[in-house]
Amino acid sequence: MTVRFVARKCDQCAGRLQYIREKKIWKCLYCGAEIERQEQYSALFTIKNVVRQSLLDSAYRRLESAADNLLECKKIDSHYIGTLIAGLTYDIIRVTTPGACEPREVSPILTQVAKNYKQLKAFSTTVTEEEEALYEFLEESDILATLVLVYDSLGDAIRRDFVTQMIDAREIFSIPVNTNLLRYAIKNELIDLADQIIANVNNIDVKTALIEVMEKYPDNGSKGDRITTLLSTNELKYEDRRLIETYLSKSPDTVSTKSKVASAAINQGLLVNLDVLMDHVIRQADVAIVQEALSAFCKTKISDEDVVKILSFAYECGNIESAKVALDCLKDSEQYVLIPTKLLISMLSDSKINQSDKIALLDKSFEFRIDDKSFEALLKHYLCFNDDSTEKRKPIVDYLLERAVTISSATVNTYVLQTSIDGENKPSIVEKIFSKELILSFFNDLLSDYMASDTDTSEVKTAIVEILSQKGLKVSPGDLIEYICDSPDDLPTKIRFIQKMVANGSQLRADAASTYLERMTPDSFSSELFSLIFTPVSLFSLRAAENYLLWIKDNETVKGANVKSILDRCTGDIASVRCHVSHLGNTVTCNMLQAYTLVTTDSQTTALEVANFLISGKKLKLNDVVQVSGSNMRLKKYVMANSVSLSTATNAICEQYRMFSLFF
Repeated sequence: MTVRFVARKCDQCAGRLQYIREKKIWKCLYCGAEIERQEQYSALFTIKNVVRQSLLDSAYRRLESAADNLLECKKIDSHYIGTLIAGLTYDIIRVTTPGACEPREVSPILTQVAKNYKQLKAFSTTVTEEEEALYEFLEESDILATLVLVYDSLGDAIRRDFVTQMIDAREIFSIPVNTNLLRYAIKNELIDLADQIIANVNNIDVKTALIEVMEKYPDNGSKGDRITTLLSTNELKYEDRRLIETYLSKSPDTVSTKSKVASAAINQGLLVNLDVLMDHVIRQADVAIVQEALSAFCKTKISDEDVVKILSFAYECGNIESAKVALDCLKDSEQYVLIPTKLLISMLSDSKINQSDKIALLDKSFEFRIDDKSFEALLKHYLCFNDDSTEKRKPIVDYLLERAVTISSATVNTYVLQTSIDGENKPSIVEKIFSKELILSFFNDLLSDYMASDTDTSEVKTAIVEILSQKGLKVSPGDLIEYICDSPDDLPTKIRFIQKMVANGSQLRADAASTYLERMTPDSFSSELFSLIFTPVSLFSLRAAENYLLWIKDNETVKGANVKSILDRCTGDIASVRCHVSHLGNTVTCNMLQAYTLVTTDSQTTALEVANFLISGKKLKLNDVVQVSGSNMRLKKYVMANSVSLSTATNAICEQYRMFSLFF
C-alpha cells in the first residue's frame, strides 16, 4: 500500500513545523503559519486500522487479540513499518507483563525484539514522513503512550521524544499504561507529564502510583498536592497507612510536604501513628504546619494515650504558639481531656519556659477539666517544692492562688513551716493563702509550730506571725509562755501579740506569770507585761516568789500589792524557804524576810510595806538565826555589826522593828 505525503516544511517560509494535536494541524515555528497535512491514498487504509487495533490491544493487555491483529497486519503487508512497530510492541508487552509468557519464552522473544528493532532502524534512524503519518493516524493516547514506553525500553530516544509530544495524558485509559508512563515520566523528570497522569486518577493503579510518587517525585512544592490527589480517590485500604508512615519516617522531603501528605491521609481515614507524626513532622514544624497536622489528627477518634502525647508536646515543645495550637486542636476535637497533673508540674518546673508563657499555658490548660484534687496537687508542688527564683515564682504563685477557692491544710502547713524560697514575698503569699475559704480549726497548731521553727529570717517570721495572729490563729498555752519568756520581739510587739492570742482564744496557764518571774532577770523584767499575764487564776512557785521579792525592780505603786498577791498564791510554804544572798561580801543564808531586808533596792515606803506583810501576814521572823559565811548568828547581831553599811531601806526596816535596840 503506497502513501504519498505533502512536504513537512512550511510552504510559506520553509520553516520547521510542530504538530498541534488538538487541531490536527502543523504550525510553523518560524512564521506561525498553520498547515494541514494532506495525504493522498491509492487504496483504503486497512493496514493502518489493523495496526492501530493491535497496538490498542497491547496497550490494554488484550494479548490474544493483539496477536491476531498482528498476524492480520503481516498478511496485508509484512514489510510495512506499522507492522514492524506493532510486532515490537506486542513482544515487549509480553515479556514485561507478569504471566503473559512462560519464563522459557523470554529469551527467544527478546532475540526477536532485537532483530525487529534492527530492521526498524534499517528503515531510518529518525522518524520518516511515513512513520510520522502513522503516529498521526494512530491518534489514541493509550497507543502513543505505549509506544513511548516501548521506544524508551529500546533506548530509541529520537522516536520516544517525537511520540511523547503527541500524547494527551488526560486521554489515557489503560491502567497499566498510565502506571508505567508515570514511572517513566518521573524517572525522566517530565513533571508536567507526570502531573497529567496523576490527575487522571480514575485510570491509574493508585497504590502503585502513590509509592512511585512518594519515593521518586521531586519535592518541588507540588508533591504534597499530587499525593493528596491520589489519596482522595479512597482506593487505599486502612493498612496502607503503613506506606504513609514509611514515607514520613524515611523521606528527605520538607516538613511542609510531609505534613500535607499526613493530613491528607488522616482525612481519608488512614490514621498514621502519632509517634511517627510527632517525630517526623510536628516536632520539626512551624506553627502553621503543627496546626495543619494536629487539626487533621484530632478530628479522628483518638486514644487517651494519644491525647497525653499531644499534651506532652504542648508542654515540652518550647514554642508557646505551637503549644497553644496543640491545645486548641484538642479542645476543638470535643474529646474528653483530663490533663495529668504531672505534665503541668513538669511544665512549671521547666526553666526553658519563661513565666509569661507558663501563665499562657496555664490559661489554655484551664479551658479543659482539671479536678480539685489535681489542682491541689499542682498548687502544692509549685508553692512548696518548685525551685524557681523568687522573682520568677511570684507571678505563677499569684496566678495559682487567684484561681484557688480553698487550699488544703497539708499544703498550707507545708508552705508556712518548710518553704523559705519566697523570702520577703512570703508574708504577702501567706496573706493571700489565708484570704481563701480556709477552716481555721484545721490550723490549731500552725502558729505554735511556726513560732518554734527556724525556716525564715526574723523579719519574715515576725511578719508572718503577725498575719497568722490577725487571721485568728492561736498558740498553745505552753507555746504562749515560751513566747512571753524567750521571744526577742520588742515589748510593744510582745504585748500586742499576747493580747491578740488571748482574743483569739489562747489560754494563759495558771503558771504563766510564775514562769515569767522564774526566768526573768532584773533587766529583762517588764512591769507592763507582767501585769498583762498576771490573772486571777495565776499561781506562783516559791522560786518565782523569791525572784520577784528579792531581785525584780517593779513599779513602786504596785510592788507591795504584787508581793502580797504572789505570796498569797504561792503553791509552797514560804516559811520553809532558805534564801542565799550576798551582802557586804558575805554569803548569807536566811529566810525570805531577812533576805529581802538585806538586799532590797525598793523605796523605804515599799520596803516597810513588804516587811510588815511578811511579818504580820506570813509570820516570818526578822531576828531569826542566819548563817553568815558559815557562822550562825542572829540577824540583829549581823546588822548591828554592819549598821554603817546598810541601805536606807534596810535601816528603815531595822529601825521599824528595833533591830538596833540593845533591849530587843
